Amino acid sequence: MNKFIIFIKKERLYILLLIFIILLNVLMAVSGDVKVKGEQNRAKEAQEEVLQREKMEEVLRDNRFLALLFSLASLLILAVLFLGIVIDAMLIGFRLGGNRLEMATREPGPVRWNVWDVAKVVILFLFFGYMIIMIESLLLGTYPSLKDDNFRMILNSSILDVMAVVFILYFTVGQYKENILSLGLTFKNFFKNVFYGITGYIAAVPALIGTLVVIIFIINITKYVPEKQAVVEMFMKEKNTAFLIYSGIFTSLIGPLIEELFFRGFMYSAFKKYIGIFWAMLFTSVVFAVLHTNVVGFVPIVILGMLLAYLYEKTGSLVSSVTVHVIHNLSMVFFVFLLKQVRV
Repeated sequence: MNKFIIFIKKERLYILLLIFIILLNVLMAVSGDVKVKGEQNRAKEAQEEVLQREKMEEVLRDNRFLALLFSLASLLILAVLFLGIVIDAMLIGFRLGGNRLEMATREPGPVRWNVWDVAKVVILFLFFGYMIIMIESLLLGTYPSLKDDNFRMILNSSILDVMAVVFILYFTVGQYKENILSLGLTFKNFFKNVFYGITGYIAAVPALIGTLVVIIFIINITKYVPEKQAVVEMFMKEKNTAFLIYSGIFTSLIGPLIEELFFRGFMYSAFKKYIGIFWAMLFTSVVFAVLHTNVVGFVPIVILGMLLAYLYEKTGSLVSSVTVHVIHNLSMVFFVFLLKQVRV
C-alpha cells in the first residue's frame, strides 16, 4: 500500500494527464453521434463504390496507358508472390536441415526503461495531440487553412511525430543515460540489413496476400462494408500537388522511421523484459495493427508487425524493420496514386 501511495505521489502528473484524457474521451463519446451516422452512411458508400468500379472500368478501357500500368502492377504482384513462395520454401528447408539464421548486427539486450515509461510517452503523445486540436480550433478564424481536414491531419501528424521522438529520447538517452544504440539506431552492416528487410518483406507477401484474400471473401459473404481509412481518402481527394508530394514522403519515409523507433526500438524492448520475446512481438504487433487500420487490414498488419519485430530481434538494428516498413508504405502509396488516376 505504501508503495502504491509513493507511486501515485511520484507520478501524479502523468496520472492527472491520463485522467484528463479519459474524461475527454468519455465526453466526446457521450456528446457525439458519429458512429451512428457512420453506420447510416455505409449502405450509401457501398453503392458509391459499385458506381466507382464501373467508371474505373470505363476509364481503363479508354486509357491504354493506365490499363498497361495496371497490368504491369498486377504482374509485379504475381512475380513478388511467386518469389516469396520460393524464399519461404528455401527458409523452411534451411530450418528443417537444422540450420539457424544468423543475422545479428548487435544483440538487443535488456534496456533500462520499462513499460511505465512507454505508457508515459503514450500519455504525453495523446495529451499534446488533444492540446494541438484545441489550439487549432481557436485559430480557425485566423488561419483558414486549418479548416482543411487533410492539411490539419498531416500537420498534426508531423508535429506529433517530432514530439514522439523527443519524448522517447528524453526517457532513454536523457533519463536513463542509454546510448541511442539501445534503440536499434545503428548503421553497422547497413546494406546487409537492408537486404534482410527486402528479403523478409518478399517472404511475408504470400501470407499477407493470402490473409487478405480470405478476409475479402468473408466480407463478400457477410456483406460487411468496412470504414474508409482517413489517409487513403486524403490521397484520393486531395488535388494540391505540393501537399500530395509532402504527404507521400511523410507517409512513405518519415512515418515508418519514427514508428519503428517507437514500436520496435522503444516499446518492444520494454515489454520483452516482462513477457518474453514472442509475447512482446505479438502484443506490440496487435497494438500496431489497432492503431493503423480497420477490421479488413487488422490481421495482415499484425503479420507485418510480427515480421518487423522479428527482424529487429534477429538483427538488433532498426534498419531492417524500417526497410520493410518503407517498402510496404511506398507500395500502398503507389497503388493509391495509381487508383487515383482512374477514379472520377
